[in-house]
Amino acid sequence: MTSLDGRGLLVIISAPSGGGKDTVIDKLVDVLDDAVVYVTATSRKPRPNEVHGSDYYFYTPEKFREEIEQGNFLEWSMVHGDFKGVRRDALADTLRDHQVVIVKPEPQGMRKIKALLPEVLTIFLMPPSVDALRKRLVRRGTESPEQIEVRMRNADIEMAATPEYDYVVVNADDKIDETVREVARIIKEEARKPRHYEL
Repeated sequence: MTSLDGRGLLVIISAPSGGGKDTVIDKLVDVLDDAVVYVTATSRKPRPNEVHGSDYYFYTPEKFREEIEQGNFLEWSMVHGDFKGVRRDALADTLRDHQVVIVKPEPQGMRKIKALLPEVLTIFLMPPSVDALRKRLVRRGTESPEQIEVRMRNADIEMAATPEYDYVVVNADDKIDETVREVARIIKEEARKPRHYEL
């Protein structure tokens, strides 16, 4: 167990699939001083252009289970049929080295992290409507119609968790810069408060 005081601000940003989370986070890293995205581990296969160690750590399901059994994950969940998780050691190192560390779990992952690290800052990016979300998923073109239906069902469950987040920011279509400005403002304000994490 490592005790970390006052170094990095740990920020959880969640959104339903197709909610624009990755686009917002990429822009946040550009506008905030010394902000990085914690690289999550997953057992799903890489999409085209995804890089191991940069977008995700890609593990086989067997390797992921081994890591779980060895106690290396702060939290892990089964999401859309694949494992996703946050490695304890890698998170401690990243928080030690950077001022803002962004993690992007689903609500079930957020609950697990918040239970262990109560001082984490949590932000949910809300789509302007369910209809807009469906259109984004169809436009993205990376899922089959069946996978889109699964993601839409999951989106209902995920959006029902918004009262558990510290902040909810609507990510409207064509207003991405406004969303980024609002989330950056929240992070800068919250970064002034001292934090303590037990990793």
